[in-house]
Formats: sequence, C-alpha cells, structure tokens
Amino acid sequence: MEQTPTLAILEDLVPNGIRFGASYLVEFGPDSPWYETSLTIAASALRNGARTEYHTYMHAPHEVRDSLTKLGLNVREQEQKDHLRILDTYDVMTGLAHPETPEGLRSKGREAYEHQSFDLNHWSSRVVNIIREGVAEDEKRWLHIDDNTSVMCHYTDEKLMIDIWRTRIIPYAKIRGLAMFHSVMMGIASDSFYKQFESLCDGIIEFRTSDEGGQVQHFARVRTLRGTSSDNRWRRLQLQNDGSVTMDADSKPRELGIGGWLKGPKKSR
Repeated sequence: MEQTPTLAILEDLVPNGIRFGASYLVEFGPDSPWYETSLTIAASALRNGARTEYHTYMHAPHEVRDSLTKLGLNVREQEQKDHLRILDTYDVMTGLAHPETPEGLRSKGREAYEHQSFDLNHWSSRVVNIIREGVAEDEKRWLHIDDNTSVMCHYTDEKLMIDIWRTRIIPYAKIRGLAMFHSVMMGIASDSFYKQFESLCDGIIEFRTSDEGGQVQHFARVRTLRGTSSDNRWRRLQLQNDGSVTMDADSKPRELGIGGWLKGPKKSR
C-alpha cells in the first residue's frame, strides 16, 4: 500500500511509514499530550501535501483552527482548497452550536453530510451508502485523525460500537484509502472493548505519562504493527511553547521487559 508523506512524531515511531488504507489505534492516558500530538501530525501532513480530515469530538472547531494557526498554518486557505476538513461531532454531542460542515465539500458542489443528533446506527447508514456506491478519486488517500473516538462510548453500547467499526468504519477507511487514526482514552471502557478494538486495527500506538523524580514525563511507542517489525521501546516526547510536540532526541529509547517497564510509564486500564 502507498505510504503517506512524512508525518511528525510518526516518522520516528514508524520508520517504514504510515500506509494509506490502514487503520491505527492510538491508546492514550488522560494526562498524555495526545491531543497536541494529533495536531502536530495534522500540521506536518498538510505542510507535506497530505489532505487531512481532523475529526473533533472533544474540542470546538474554532479551537482546532486556533491551534493549527498557532502551528504556522494558513487554516482558511487549507480549508478553501479542500486540503483540510474539520469534521465537527463536538457540536453534535454538546448541542452548543449548529454543527459545521466542511467548506471544501460545499465548494465542489457536493452535499456535506450533516447529523443533528447522535445515533450511531443512523450515523453509519451514510457510511453504508458510500461503501455501496464507491467514492470519487479525490476522496481517496486522505489522512484521518480522531481527537478522541472513545467519547462515543458515552453514547452507545460497547458491543454495538465495535460491530459498527468492524462492519462499517474499517471497510469505509479501506475503500477511501484513508490512513485512519482512531483514538481511545484508557480506563473508561471494559478490557474486552480495548482488546476487540485492537484486533480490528493494523497498528497500535500508545501515549503515556509518568512522574519521575518529581517531574512529569511524556512517552510514546508503537506496540504493534501488523505484517512488519517495529521498535517497541518507549520514546520521550516534549511539549513546546507553540503547542507542538517533538521527540526528545537526547533521550534513549526505553527497553521493554521488567526492568524497563518498571522505569517507564505505567499502563493502566
């Protein structure tokens, strides 16, 4: 499968590259910088020519725009060119504003899908139509990032969510050739939910935070990549003043195993 352009952070974690048509699961702790990392990845993708969908469940669209602007992007231009789509489920769930639809779709004369209430079965019906009808070439090979997919656990049964991902969302990602990043916060769902979600995806990436000597340290690693080898050691992250996240080049990757695990960030569910 074709690889995406170079993506910040992921180029260090996944040297062989992120593939279009593949689904990746990000598991993150509540105090980890996954949100900032997701924006850093999106910004680098756009700079390197990858069309990007940012699906926001936890943040108002204007917050996403402000953060991407702070990272140096001309967000307005990216949206007008249909290189960036901010998919607004945040306003659907909160009801605080009318949900936005991507400007780029409207500029192409295409009807953007709107949903005014959250019903996973109804929401997935649109996906079924796309799977059956196929998609235009310019809808293929996008990067798709969810800021927190697991918000949906508050609105639907875990079993139903897994079933819809298995029969709708994953096939949809393959048909569109998306490099799709689902993200789930640890500790909010059953162990069975996490295991089943992991089994659906082509790769699993973890973000953790630990307190070491009175200092908070952030880490990330690739736990699994299907069909290829990977470096499974923890890498330290640094949060910068502009909100971007970088890999700490001076830190040594942490080894797996009992000794490294005890020294590294703790994982809890």
